Amino acid sequence: MDSLRWSRGWVVFVVAVGLCTPWALSQRRGSAFSKPPTNLKVLEVDDPEDLRPIMQNFDRSLGVTCGFCHNREDWAEDTPHKETARKMIEMVREINAEVFTWERAPRATCNMCHNGSVYPHFNPPAPAGE
Repeated sequence: MDSLRWSRGWVVFVVAVGLCTPWALSQRRGSAFSKPPTNLKVLEVDDPEDLRPIMQNFDRSLGVTCGFCHNREDWAEDTPHKETARKMIEMVREINAEVFTWERAPRATCNMCHNGSVYPHFNPPAPAGE
């Protein structure tokens, strides 16, 4: 009976470590957010830590991790996905500035179209009369 309890204890411990490790690693100092950002062409931030929630929102909205757009050895390096992200950010800003102009209008976001997927999935309505 004690060996079963001992085994369960180890399983709980291993699962807890496995679940907490990614979070703990993301909190370490010396991350990409601890130094002033370079090569920002579209985003504007005063404090490097201000980038963290923005990037986390991109991750969740597209269902990706940092390495999807960034070279983890050189965060500032331009990549094709980073260039696409810049265009998408500008598109969202334009939608918010020129389309959603009425009082209490919704705000366009990445998640509005992507909904956790790298590529948006649209189901356009059938043409009228069909």
